[in-house]
Amino acid sequence: MFTFLNRKRKNSSNITVKASSDCVLDSLSDAGLVRDNNEDSVTTVVHPNNQNLKLLAVADGVGGCEDGEVASNFAIMTLQKWFTNLSEDTINNSRYMSKSITEIIRFINNYLYIVKSYRNSCGTTLTVAIINKRETIIASVGDSRAYIVKNNEIKQITRDDSLVWYYYEAGELKKDEIRFHRENCLITKYVGPDLDIDPEIIRLSNDSYDGLLLFTDGVTDCISDSKIEKIVNKSSKANLAKAIIKEAVYGKPPKRIPKGKEFRVPVNGKDNASVAVYLKETSYV
Repeated sequence: MFTFLNRKRKNSSNITVKASSDCVLDSLSDAGLVRDNNEDSVTTVVHPNNQNLKLLAVADGVGGCEDGEVASNFAIMTLQKWFTNLSEDTINNSRYMSKSITEIIRFINNYLYIVKSYRNSCGTTLTVAIINKRETIIASVGDSRAYIVKNNEIKQITRDDSLVWYYYEAGELKKDEIRFHRENCLITKYVGPDLDIDPEIIRLSNDSYDGLLLFTDGVTDCISDSKIEKIVNKSSKANLAKAIIKEAVYGKPPKRIPKGKEFRVPVNGKDNASVAVYLKETSYV
């Protein structure tokens, strides 16, 4: 029997599947097999006045142990409070929300910038999606990712703020080689180290996708996009988050890696792993 979720790890989240007539909304975080602390934070939130308005977010703390944990938790808790206190009309105004999500991320950033002056280092990656009546607004800083599911295929829609992503855009690496590279841990931007940060903002029509997946790098460093796609199509919607985390933490390492001293085999369960999932009822069964 699969029992990894029953292990008592500090700050590991429980599965909470929020099902309505039109979707499954789910999130899960696991500390992994090496670290005692979970520096990831994750949330899926339905607006208290309208279940069709949703927020998903993942954050991966930077700074080590307690400092990273503080930063990611502060980011997620701040977003939850901000979102649930917004009016329905405000959330449904996509142009305004694109500016508003930038402002709240800047607030989180500037707060952490002040905190790090006496906590040595305190920062976090952050990827957040807000789903309103017609559109989905996504904001991202760091190397946590957002993917869409469409016609049983997945596609990454955010870019990584990392050194290896620069190599990829320059044509020096293939997409699947990113997770094997020894410099994969070097991120070029995250929430906290500097003032006045600008997140990447993406707006999507809700009709342009069947599902939305948010991951921290503890997932995407250990599972290829093609493997995630297979899990998406093989798993039931209610069990998808659990299946992805199971593979990220307990999956077998790849048999083949790119040639070169700059590459190494990724170790499953070495990092914290988190996922937030939104799947429409009209998507796969």
